[in-house]
Amino acid sequence: MFGSNPYAQAGWYNPQNPFSINAGPWQPGSSNPPTFGALPSQSNSKSVLTFEFSSFHPDIFNCMVTGPKQRKFFEVKTANNNTVISKPEGPFAIIHWAQRPTVEASGVIAFQRTGEYLKLAPDRSHRTVTVSGRNYAWVPGQNGIGLYTNGSNPPQQLARLSITNDHSKVILEITSEAFQAGLFEPCIVSTILLFCARNID
Repeated sequence: MFGSNPYAQAGWYNPQNPFSINAGPWQPGSSNPPTFGALPSQSNSKSVLTFEFSSFHPDIFNCMVTGPKQRKFFEVKTANNNTVISKPEGPFAIIHWAQRPTVEASGVIAFQRTGEYLKLAPDRSHRTVTVSGRNYAWVPGQNGIGLYTNGSNPPQQLARLSITNDHSKVILEITSEAFQAGLFEPCIVSTILLFCARNID
């Protein structure tokens, strides 16, 4: 499904390619990376909710997003240079693919360029996103792409994106705390953009 490494597609450092730029680490406000393991387990105080992007036709541009108990949360359809992300009650977000692609999500993301929504850091080590006035960072690592608080010390991991071994699904794991903080829908949109294999800047 994925013809190339999503890290490279997102414009940041590709740890699988020794010739790619930015081999250096990351940390909010510096160039050192976070050294975090797995997200909190269900036994911890914060539970983790898992969502699957699957049923690719043939890729993430046309897929289903299911969650706990296989409940359908979103449907993604692409036609005429527009990717529409719909909830069961109707369209929720749209990505318009142009020379400078744009994104908008009802009540969540104001109309803007995708490169502004997911802003690439100057050193290309991570992308930042602002939700409800708070800054977060999507940071690639060995176990996927993690979403971290940006500005707190130490950074707190709130979500993670990964690909199954057979490349048939993209997995979003998000803490219940992040879900309640309104990060779920922005994470859905971010996942489409980060795994779309198109230039989003």
